[in-house]
Amino acid sequence: MKRRAWLTLAAVVASGAGIATYAVAGQTDDKPGGEALRARDASVRTMALEAQGAGRKGVDRQDTRQFSSLMLTWDSAKAKLDGKAEVRVRSVETGDWSAWQVLEVENSADGSEAKGVRGGTEPLWTGGSDAVEVRVTAADGSTTAGLPKGIDLKLIDPGVTPREAAAAKTQLEPAAFALPAEETTPPAGTPSASGEPSASADPSASTEPSAPATQSPAPSASASVSPSQSPTASPSPTVPAPLPSKVARPPIIPQSQWADPEVEHNGTPEYNAEIKAVVVHHTGVDVDNSTSCKDSAAQIRAHQEAHIAKGYFDIGYNFLVDKCGQIFEGRSGGVDLPVKGAHDYGFNTDTLGIAFLGNTETAPPTRAALDSIARIAAWRLGQYNVSPNSNVTLTSAGDLTQGNKIAKGTSITLPRVFGHRDTNSTLCPGKGLYAKLGQIRAFAARPGISHALPTTDIRPAAGTLRDGLAELVVGAPRASSGGSVIVAPGRTTGVTASGRLTLTQNSSGVPGATESGDQWGQSTAVGDVNGDGWGDLVVGAPGEDGSAGYADSGALTVLYGPGLTSGAWHGTISGRTVTGARLGSAVAAGDFDADGRADLFALGEGKSSTDGMWWASHTGKGQVSGTVATVPVKYTDATSGDFNGDGYADVAATYVRTDTGKAEVRWFKGGASGLTAVGKLNIAGGRSVVAADFNNNGYDDIVIGQPYTAESGAYAGGQVTMVYGTSTGFSGIRTLHQNTSGVPGSAESGDALGWSVSAGDYNGDGWIDLLAGAPREDMTRDGNRADAGTTLFFKGTSTGINGAGTVSLSQDTSGMPGATETNDRFGSAVSAADFTGDGKADVVVGGDGEDAGAGQFTFAPGRSTLTSVTGGLYTGSSQLGASATAHIGDNMAP
Repeated sequence: MKRRAWLTLAAVVASGAGIATYAVAGQTDDKPGGEALRARDASVRTMALEAQGAGRKGVDRQDTRQFSSLMLTWDSAKAKLDGKAEVRVRSVETGDWSAWQVLEVENSADGSEAKGVRGGTEPLWTGGSDAVEVRVTAADGSTTAGLPKGIDLKLIDPGVTPREAAAAKTQLEPAAFALPAEETTPPAGTPSASGEPSASADPSASTEPSAPATQSPAPSASASVSPSQSPTASPSPTVPAPLPSKVARPPIIPQSQWADPEVEHNGTPEYNAEIKAVVVHHTGVDVDNSTSCKDSAAQIRAHQEAHIAKGYFDIGYNFLVDKCGQIFEGRSGGVDLPVKGAHDYGFNTDTLGIAFLGNTETAPPTRAALDSIARIAAWRLGQYNVSPNSNVTLTSAGDLTQGNKIAKGTSITLPRVFGHRDTNSTLCPGKGLYAKLGQIRAFAARPGISHALPTTDIRPAAGTLRDGLAELVVGAPRASSGGSVIVAPGRTTGVTASGRLTLTQNSSGVPGATESGDQWGQSTAVGDVNGDGWGDLVVGAPGEDGSAGYADSGALTVLYGPGLTSGAWHGTISGRTVTGARLGSAVAAGDFDADGRADLFALGEGKSSTDGMWWASHTGKGQVSGTVATVPVKYTDATSGDFNGDGYADVAATYVRTDTGKAEVRWFKGGASGLTAVGKLNIAGGRSVVAADFNNNGYDDIVIGQPYTAESGAYAGGQVTMVYGTSTGFSGIRTLHQNTSGVPGSAESGDALGWSVSAGDYNGDGWIDLLAGAPREDMTRDGNRADAGTTLFFKGTSTGINGAGTVSLSQDTSGMPGATETNDRFGSAVSAADFTGDGKADVVVGGDGEDAGAGQFTFAPGRSTLTSVTGGLYTGSSQLGASATAHIGDNMAP
């Protein structure tokens, strides 16, 4: 049986002062980050708030175990909290007290589930805390009269699941919620909430099987639950059969992978007749905006414990989505069944509740989260052949209590995807997410909505547990072994050499064999090729020799995450002579046919008399290829994005012709049958290209890096050119260089601005920013340091990037580790991705000339500005165990 602690402690109500205060302290031996982590049940501890006499404001301190979440509850769900409840906690890690935070009232159960449910607030995630103070102030600020009866405080410890404990044995950093436990791991085979045996503490027992080397068949829109998915209940008179959907199901982290295996539900699930609409929520707590995606599972587990403690059957939401776009199964009963939730009082019947982990009143939702919410909505509404862009009439089943705005029995017409505030007196889902509901509906209605969700989670620190954090992929094609790739896992503290995996073609499970001149790692990309929700690694090797004497035909290697110990090799170009093709000089991954699995794209730069070519492989459906130029090409790059907003991934590829020396850029369009060549754009190409929705209008744009005038007609010193995506393709450009107003420095021949480009929302303002490397910039701080290099950070706006607020980032920047030296080539490669899981893109800048060609990469965490760096990390070739000629920083992904 589950052990739920009910520890009642005294609190203080200052009679007549309008404030109830409560504090618990007591340092314990429990500290976050312990090495010997063991599975520990989640627990809820209850403290009653009691009066201690008129005028008394003292705080009685009581020892308590550490907690990570809390809430207030009271006897009746219909009772109002006529005032404001605030809380502050003390961090175990720092010993500091937080600011006062308001607890929001939440009572959403209706129908038969509402019987006996306690009223209360939303749970507040605090992280590891060992002391708390609560004050409840009445509306008039002068009296406690009218406070609900039976008000109490519940401290929630989400515990450590057996899966997390097993993963912690190889994990680089323990989860913030994971404590050294006094309790032993439950024996293997203990029934879990989903009816599956709980994971063993043995790491091998919790490791998910690697994908097979052969490609799996395409999933159908009504794909059955995978072995790791919580099983759907068998059909019965009270349990409906699952319906197929016209939209493929997205990857979902099942409750069996995040819940306490000993969780006790209050009864059994109820089922709706159908799903008519989707209600979008946010958890509405500021701290959720800064909590790493690594802790999402623990946060959701705390929500579940809180909702069950109130008397709900299970967690109230049907699904939850975090900043990194991870989708979690919420309420149990079957992810593909119309399980009735407890998320919108009066409107739980025939609706589906999706909650975003964050407060969008104070921070915008991420694009990854919007895409995931749209995918769930499209899949579940697709089971009932309902358009996400249509309207629906719903009838309120609740009275005008608990925030409900619509009287019982009254009908209201709403969009199929609407916000909680449309039916309830609440700010939920926050102004940021509410403003994006139209975009979510448009996303969900796209013909290519079944596309694979972008993911860069290929080999997390926990090994077998998804954490949503991006991994840094560093290609080293000039390594002495014939080329190598280094995978450095994302961590809340940043990216370093710690926990890295170095791969060559001689590594276990990697197809092929290392040979001199292969250039394995010349290009890299990440995408979910086999559709299992994990990112897979794509590596180009243009110098690979094919069979039948095809020298330098080139090849691509796909390694399946998270193990990266099995995969597939692509070295055959259908219907073409391949000698000298040098396939893999550039690679990209995207779901071109929207079947739920990423496909592959590659350029072959050609050699001697071999034409420059393109090639695409649609997972499980064959290849297509063609010519980009009738001569060999060089300086190739490619990127994938949805440029026309139809849901299918497209490709933009750039290269320099060897006959004219001019750079070109081509567009390849995705569709139901896969990728097709559209043609050459009427603008100059360059040496780098990146796709992102810079103006946030639902269409991905591209930015082309054009470092040299002779190739692109670029401004002296190089430039970047943004090309806007539209429903019909590309239209409109904007060019920026170092003589643009607001851009630091001055345009000088040879600076090579645009040698590398990457995009991400660095400052968390909802607009995509651009990083552009200028590795040949000379630094003259105290004497000329030729080709020391710099990187420019262009701030995103509602119209895309412009020069205003641009920042120059170099090893001379305050707080940036390392030293500016001649020929460092800082900016030879750049990467902007969320390596720490806080919803902001972090920055990694490579310098392939560091230490005479050994190379390095430097990490700077996502912040509001880059004028100075806090938490920067330097990683050189020696720390990576790479050769002195590896040129670390030659190329990086994402």
